[in-house]
Amino acid sequence: MKIQFVSKALKPLSISLAIVLQSCSPKQPAETDKPPVSDFMYQYSIIDALLGGVFDGNLTLGALKTKGDFGIGTFNRVDGELIVDQGKVYKISYDGSIREVPDTDSTSIAFVKFFKADTTFTVKGTTLDQLEKQLLAVLPANEMYAIRMKGHFEKLTSRAPGPARKPYPSLKDHLAKQQYLFNLSNTDGVVAGFLLPGYIAKVNVPGFHFHYLANDHKSGGHIFDFTAAELTVEIDKIQGYTVELNTHADFDKVGLDKDRQEELKKIE
Repeated sequence: MKIQFVSKALKPLSISLAIVLQSCSPKQPAETDKPPVSDFMYQYSIIDALLGGVFDGNLTLGALKTKGDFGIGTFNRVDGELIVDQGKVYKISYDGSIREVPDTDSTSIAFVKFFKADTTFTVKGTTLDQLEKQLLAVLPANEMYAIRMKGHFEKLTSRAPGPARKPYPSLKDHLAKQQYLFNLSNTDGVVAGFLLPGYIAKVNVPGFHFHYLANDHKSGGHIFDFTAAELTVEIDKIQGYTVELNTHADFDKVGLDKDRQEELKKIE
């Protein structure tokens, strides 16, 4: 089932999104002229495995790019933040450096899809918190969305983790020692991420999850906060969801019964 959003460039944000959503066509039967996976989100591994210390995976980035051209994740050993934009995979390292990574590198967890915006709008003078509240007010809570933003950020706070060493700790304990913060100012770039519903907890991150890549490829990371002068926001409603379990041997050894939602809130 897919909602077709009408593309409009209206503001203020609350008015523009309300108009866009009101103008949506009714849900239609699944399209049969193309594989449904094209509008599905693909995920490798699950968030609770990462939280529990499963920091390695066997999925190469070359294989990941066959599943989507847009998304976020991390690398083996939690060695930096991963962002996929326009079919290219970038690593934001703990020292702030950024590079496009080869297809032979691997990921321990990643979320991607082939991005095609259903609606596009602009917003001026907003913070991350304000934007998220506006989106939550108008987007149906049970649906899933890929969100891409680009523009000028007056301030942006992000992080990237340093690589872990075996035996791997929990992600919370690792980030307590190996999280590096970046306080950026007057930066232009792209935000990639997702808005996912609460019922996918333990599998993915409920709510918003964003990574940043500066246009000059000199800064980025997992976003904690920002103040933006002007943004172009693109939203792609996700039709379905495919999860591939982590194929590394460590996945079968981690305990997944523990409730780790409080841990997730502290690090996200």
